[in-house]
Amino acid sequence: MENENQTVINNANTVFEKKDDKYFGYKSRFGDIAIGGAYSYRFVVHYAKTNQDVVIISGDVNTVTTPVCTTLEERLWKPEKSAQARRNEIVEQAKADVERLKENNIRLRTFNISLEVNRKDRSVEAIAKRPKSNRAFYGIAKAVPDDCFNVHIGKAIALRRALGLKVPDEYLNAPQPTEVRVGDVVRSTVDKSKEYVIAKGEKAWCDGMAGLSSMAAKYGRIIDDSREEVGE
Repeated sequence: MENENQTVINNANTVFEKKDDKYFGYKSRFGDIAIGGAYSYRFVVHYAKTNQDVVIISGDVNTVTTPVCTTLEERLWKPEKSAQARRNEIVEQAKADVERLKENNIRLRTFNISLEVNRKDRSVEAIAKRPKSNRAFYGIAKAVPDDCFNVHIGKAIALRRALGLKVPDEYLNAPQPTEVRVGDVVRSTVDKSKEYVIAKGEKAWCDGMAGLSSMAAKYGRIIDDSREEVGE
């Protein structure tokens, strides 16, 4: 049985070791999990849903399991969840992903990471530079014309590409937003040359702003839901 479990571990792409209520990085074929780094069960579930061959060593090498969702996690990932709610989750996942990858590279001194956002071009470029070296790796994420640009998803895609890591499908196929919120940028469906930032109250359209209850907010198409300026 021990040999069988060891084979499972050897063939796995990623292995976590469970100790109490924490899961520690034990093996990472993709290099996106810090060996010895502590992760929550929720993170492990999310990670297992976007990566193949993930296993957990429970207590000792003689007990090997695969991540199993609890009732809570199953509810979080139900397909009937609204497109907006699913997009919100993906944005939060992307934010955490970027911070984790940056922290891992700082801790391991693997790469110096920089991210450059070009809102006019609706793109993000990630640069991963080797310390004390001119060698650098680049990754670019650019929203296609019909997609809503989100800087957080763009950063996650670009950074993973620069680091040579797999880009989760949900980043590439995130649902389009359906609810306009403060800080969103909308494009007029009547005059496509007009764009407005949605603000609280009834802002004057001539200032490039439109109120949350305005016609622009109601009928415009959301083209950027990054909302960095409003702390989201």
